[in-house]
Amino acid sequence: MASYDFTRLKRLMVIYRVVQVSLLGLLLFMAFNFQRLFTLIGLPELFMRSVLAGIAFQLVMLYPAWLLAKRDAAVEIEASQQALTGDQLLQLRRRRLVGDLWKLCVMGFFIVFVMVAPDATKARAASSVLAATYFGFLLLSLTYFQCFNYLARRSQQEHR
Repeated sequence: MASYDFTRLKRLMVIYRVVQVSLLGLLLFMAFNFQRLFTLIGLPELFMRSVLAGIAFQLVMLYPAWLLAKRDAAVEIEASQQALTGDQLLQLRRRRLVGDLWKLCVMGFFIVFVMVAPDATKARAASSVLAATYFGFLLLSLTYFQCFNYLARRSQQEHR
């Protein structure tokens, strides 16, 4: 039976918890600002539509986020094994890079989408789309980090 050293994984899980708290704070801050903006322009119902659109996007992307978190957690569990060979470490590094590339692509999509979105002065509903995009990104990020921590903790307990 292989022996495991979960020190790196535990540190990564603590970092992800801190990131989750930060993202939650950012989500609340952005929600407050968008609610205030929609109230100022006289369309407070757009705020609720934006929140619901963000939640709907999160639900649609829940399974892909879970799959990516499951893959990343499996890589970290494998990397926790002691006495890995050079070839195994190279394979784990490649798998980490592929996972990081997927996360970078998703983040890039949201950044490009926000940058290309029209300004609120051109269309009144543009702020609603922008808010839904922000909410969707933050909720999707929170989902990934929560799934990773859950799956890593469960796998860690199985390998003890």
